[in-house]
Amino acid sequence: MAGVLLDMAISLDGLICGPGGADGGLYDWYFDPSDASRPVVAELVATTGSIVIGRGAYGTADDAQGWDETPYDVPHVVVTHRPPRPAPAGPVEFVFVTEGVREAVQRARDAAGDRFATIGGGADIARQALAAGLVDEVQLHVVPVLLGDGVPLFERTGAAARLAPIRVVDAPNVTHLRYRVD
Repeated sequence: MAGVLLDMAISLDGLICGPGGADGGLYDWYFDPSDASRPVVAELVATTGSIVIGRGAYGTADDAQGWDETPYDVPHVVVTHRPPRPAPAGPVEFVFVTEGVREAVQRARDAAGDRFATIGGGADIARQALAAGLVDEVQLHVVPVLLGDGVPLFERTGAAARLAPIRVVDAPNVTHLRYRVD
């Protein structure tokens, strides 16, 4: 069965976006990768078998028509209390799950085959998955910017985890950190 990878870009001060949802350049490394980041991006795309996101992350990309050009031709499992009606038609398969993050991750694992079910956004879904013990690996792309205010990836939720380092890739505009959850 597929492993679960939490994969997110964060600012040096631990935020996944700035005020009003502004990305503050957190994904510049992804869309214009350096030679050091290019293998990280290629590996992420190649090893992702499904993606778990929250309704906010789905809505942001949906509103911007961001799903039309995604490199991820895999099912996207959306955790939501309000699935869109009608379901969207387009190049990406969306599965809307109203039963919570545990059910969403299970459906994503089932759909991922031997690749990762990757949790890609937002912070609330990531925190819930970590607190429920559903995450096998964490990959953070730390961008050297201080956003000052915004949405933190980690908050004090009472969940604790010990992480074992797998890899560090230092690139000009980002440091890629990958850990196994012990």
